[in-house]
Amino acid sequence: MTRRMLVTATAVAGLTLLALLGCGGGGGNPISQTPSAQTGSVEGRLVTGSSTTGKSRQVATRFRARVHGLETENTFRLQIRINGEFRIDGVPAGEQVISIEDEESQQGAVIVCLIRPGQVTNVGDVVPKPLGMIAGFVRTMDENGQLKPIPRARIIARPINDESDTVEELPSRPFFTAITNRNGSYQLLVPEGTYLVEARHPDYEPASETVTVIALQTTPRDFTLVPLPRETGIVYGTVMAQVDGNLIPVPGALVMLKPQGTPEPIILEELTVGQLISAQMNPTQQGFVPPGPPIRRRLFTFTKADGSFELTGVPTGTYTAVAFKPGYGRDEKQVEVKAGEKVRVDFVLQAQFGTIAGQVTDAMTGNPIKGALVIAVRKGDNWWIWDGWEIMPLSGSKKPNRPTWHRPNQGGQQGMPSQSPSIFPPLPPVEPPVRAGTVTDEKGNYKLLLPPGDYFVAAVAEGYEWQAQEVDGLQVGQTVQVDFALQPVVTVQ
Repeated sequence: MTRRMLVTATAVAGLTLLALLGCGGGGGNPISQTPSAQTGSVEGRLVTGSSTTGKSRQVATRFRARVHGLETENTFRLQIRINGEFRIDGVPAGEQVISIEDEESQQGAVIVCLIRPGQVTNVGDVVPKPLGMIAGFVRTMDENGQLKPIPRARIIARPINDESDTVEELPSRPFFTAITNRNGSYQLLVPEGTYLVEARHPDYEPASETVTVIALQTTPRDFTLVPLPRETGIVYGTVMAQVDGNLIPVPGALVMLKPQGTPEPIILEELTVGQLISAQMNPTQQGFVPPGPPIRRRLFTFTKADGSFELTGVPTGTYTAVAFKPGYGRDEKQVEVKAGEKVRVDFVLQAQFGTIAGQVTDAMTGNPIKGALVIAVRKGDNWWIWDGWEIMPLSGSKKPNRPTWHRPNQGGQQGMPSQSPSIFPPLPPVEPPVRAGTVTDEKGNYKLLLPPGDYFVAAVAEGYEWQAQEVDGLQVGQTVQVDFALQPVVTVQ
């Protein structure tokens, strides 16, 4: 009997990322340049059909990667290799929301992953599913009553359960963004669900609505914005966080201004989505009443992909500025705003992650396996291949003390995931589909930083059967040891 690489249908349909285990992506041309000190890279494999040649290959080349929250054009063209492997360079550091999408077929996938400066994060196999689209125009009305387009307005969609959700709950959720073109139009692909959709521009009052999105359908939504009043100021800055010795941006953080010396009619953190929509009513809708005094509507915002924020149209006065995001903590600053002036406020938070770490070894020899790929995904991730995983029968004193899975040999079409449901309940849209991946060092060791949650941690190495373990209830500051003893794949010659 001789050991050799397993090349079966399962090997291609699952985590066949072995050529990408090195930071260089296993050859071929990278999409951009190598990671810089402010950016990192994402690698993975796009699984679009029964093969990556012919028609399926043509479909795969239509996909783009979108990093949500960028102020510039936020799509990256994917250079996809024959087996579906891809790499995205130049992704801003931080916990980013990334979608891989094809507008023509309205198919795509969503990933939330922590990008480390100068490092590569491998997110494993990505299986596109049907998405829905929100599309429309952002305009303003001139003095003659004519609608004029607003270029470069930001559209931000955040999933909600209902209008009773509070503003404080929103930073923990994935967010999706688009920028209007010169005609004021936009298109945004999102998973099926209900969303709070905002239209923002520095020169105008923001407007908000809830939108229900259905897969493979387009929901039209136009916004008409009202110019900001004069004699106001601007508060801008960044929200950063210490993560494992690095200072990196915090995308999607909530930044609020609380007036000092005046009674607070509304506690901003407790402001519900319903109240927000009432305060930021879309003038396009019937029954719109022009906005009153500049109160709560522009006293909060959310940071962009690079951790920056800007609050325009702020009334003069003294404020307590607050930055907050679950998993990163809270910071406060005092700020005085004067008419016609800009005030910079920078925040530094402390990331509150847990750690999954361990060693990958050969079950037969006990030797460490260098270059094994270890990936953690949230249980129920809608864009992960769950097919073929089975509970692994274990015995002996060294068996893990948590549920362990493996993917034994099985047939099937190459590269084609079946339609079998996830082995775990699917994540709802409000839950971020967090992933983290790395490769083991010379001693077979690895380390993953992750926000609190329940995870499925898989280990893959060339010539070995895949294995995974469940990690439930990962807590802030906790380190969970997850070791893998992989069984060699053998064939009879």
